[in-house]
Amino acid sequence: MQKKLIALAVAGLVSAPAFAQSNVTVYGVVDAGLAYGEHGDTDFRGVLSGVLSGSRIGFRGTEDLGNGLKGVFVLEQGFDIGNGVASPAVGGAGTSLTPEYATSADSTDGDSVFSRQAYVGLSGAFGTASLGRQYAPGYFFNYDAVLGAYVSPQSILSNAAGMTITPNSAARWDNSLAYTGSFSGLTVRAIWAARGNEVTRATPSTTTGADGAKPSYDDAWGLSAEYANGPIKAGAVYHQAKGDTFGSATPRRDSKQKEWGIGGSYDFGVVTLAASYQDAESLRNARDEDADLWQVGVIVPVGAAGNVHVAYGEVDYDNQNKAGAKSYSLVYTHAVSKRTTGYVGFNRTENDSNASKFGLVPTNTSNTGDDSDVFTVGVRHTF
Repeated sequence: MQKKLIALAVAGLVSAPAFAQSNVTVYGVVDAGLAYGEHGDTDFRGVLSGVLSGSRIGFRGTEDLGNGLKGVFVLEQGFDIGNGVASPAVGGAGTSLTPEYATSADSTDGDSVFSRQAYVGLSGAFGTASLGRQYAPGYFFNYDAVLGAYVSPQSILSNAAGMTITPNSAARWDNSLAYTGSFSGLTVRAIWAARGNEVTRATPSTTTGADGAKPSYDDAWGLSAEYANGPIKAGAVYHQAKGDTFGSATPRRDSKQKEWGIGGSYDFGVVTLAASYQDAESLRNARDEDADLWQVGVIVPVGAAGNVHVAYGEVDYDNQNKAGAKSYSLVYTHAVSKRTTGYVGFNRTENDSNASKFGLVPTNTSNTGDDSDVFTVGVRHTF
């Protein structure tokens, strides 16, 4: 069904009159790397989709409404270029070969259409206000020398830990109202999301005995501010997400996942330094499941078209197991043209023995403490 809907959307948009009347832009990313990896006794050889940027196709439209006001919309679908399957999809956090497949309250089922973004709104001098499935402010928290890529330590560790301040699907929120405004180098973002449960059940479930659930039990909201001026960029972000196991006999409504992060980068010309720190409480809405994550890296220009990216990060849990992981990456990117980038990259993630199994290659759930390695070479094209 999803393939038919996308085909109809493409067919309806590619005609010249449609573009002229609707001001619709078709855009996308096609990114594939040939990779080899291992995690303990598990090996992987194949094609990775979205190594530098998630593969996607999208439609962006604007209409001038007069007096500086515009109507805007975005419809964007991800896909795995290795097999053509739509993404993001539900999968165990830290077990999928594509970080955008992370489990979250807002991950969709993989057979959806436009599951990366789908929103409509109004834009003007005040900024942009929009409704739909949208990025939370933490998606843009990118003070990362590997730029939030598949092999980025910050992406790997935040995704596997269950954080929503991450460049992955946990930072895409359903049924949300979002605002973005930019003023003289300062960008402010805010979001409120109803997420999955909009219907009130006034009486307990007859099958599970669960208490009546209110729509607000799984609400989430976030705020961020970022300042960028010349070589310097700095920002802070905060997320809070309630957790309701809707329909469960023991719903979690007393714990809120609270996260904050600060970060910055500075371009010295010969090298760019980037670093960030994140703190999370009640991960997955479980009490005493806290963690912090820090990472630091550099980007070193090589000639007119190349860059070497080096990054290191650590995540540490404050829980019964005191588990954690360390991750480091070395990546080289080369701009073949304005739209095409070649790359080669390596990541190693080292896990603590106490119930830690972070990495990019799926592993048996009992294989805690094993290290993960991935090497990939590929190309990204944007259009």
